[in-house]
Amino acid sequence: MAFTAEAWQDPIAAIELDLRQRRLLFEQFGDLGLGEADPQPRPTAGGEYGHRFMAAFWGCQVVYPPDGAPCEVSLPDARQRMENLEIPDIDSSPVVQLALRNAALLKERYGQPDSAINFGGPLNNAVSVFGGEFLSACASQPELARRVLQKMGEAVILIHDQVACRIRGIEVAAARAGRWGIGNCPVCMLSPRMYQEIVLPVDIWFRRQFAGEFNLHHCGVFDAYRDAYQALSPEELDLGPRSDLHLARQAYPRAHISAYIDIPTLARMRPEEIDALLVKMVEDAAPLELIDYIRVAEAGPEISDEKVRYIMTAPERLGK
Repeated sequence: MAFTAEAWQDPIAAIELDLRQRRLLFEQFGDLGLGEADPQPRPTAGGEYGHRFMAAFWGCQVVYPPDGAPCEVSLPDARQRMENLEIPDIDSSPVVQLALRNAALLKERYGQPDSAINFGGPLNNAVSVFGGEFLSACASQPELARRVLQKMGEAVILIHDQVACRIRGIEVAAARAGRWGIGNCPVCMLSPRMYQEIVLPVDIWFRRQFAGEFNLHHCGVFDAYRDAYQALSPEELDLGPRSDLHLARQAYPRAHISAYIDIPTLARMRPEEIDALLVKMVEDAAPLELIDYIRVAEAGPEISDEKVRYIMTAPERLGK
């Protein structure tokens, strides 16, 4: 498989690749409940740039490595662009037009598609678009950094209301009443104090735009930021590897928690160490009904099929 631009931007090619992946998963791990013997098309539009739809909307070039997810090239002259930042015109955006054309094609062939736009969050998008220059601005020009974050948040709302809702065929009010979330992947490059002073005010504004359950994705170590996030009142926490799940549960006793095992750790663990880690994660994040997932993301050939099988059979081996 090669994840070229066509595989992402051609909606029919994207569906065919998705079907192939799900069949292959079933052939390899169907007895574990993975994949599908007869997968059916899942029409989605807006995923033409992977996690980088918003970066592309802001004008970043998106690069398509054949063996990975799309990635952006941050804009040049970042400081000047940040000082004069305005949201691009949505009606003339080639990124938006491609998503809407693909949505129309999918609707004609398969019926109403879903939206695959990955919005990220204000901080994610600011770092994607402006790179290290934005992080530098957080330290040297905090007011400018807050203005950039606000513009990033407003752009997400605009794309959500005028593009994602149109793709899904749903009213804006209904969509805003549903489940929503924010990604803060680069936050660990800022101190908790800097996050609270610069990013959090925009995150709070962003969170108030939606009435449904709110998911906070923090894929780094959560511990130092747990108190800073209290103002967001998240109903769901998606926490990075090596986060102290016991501390998270103490701070958020009613939140659903998902947690990750990172690939380097998993690759070197013996079977008994895997079992001990899984038991500790479940005990620390308990009660069980508030644990949504334990995830292993982006596993490659360094994780053997036998280790996949060992993890997937843990509930039977360790007890519910």
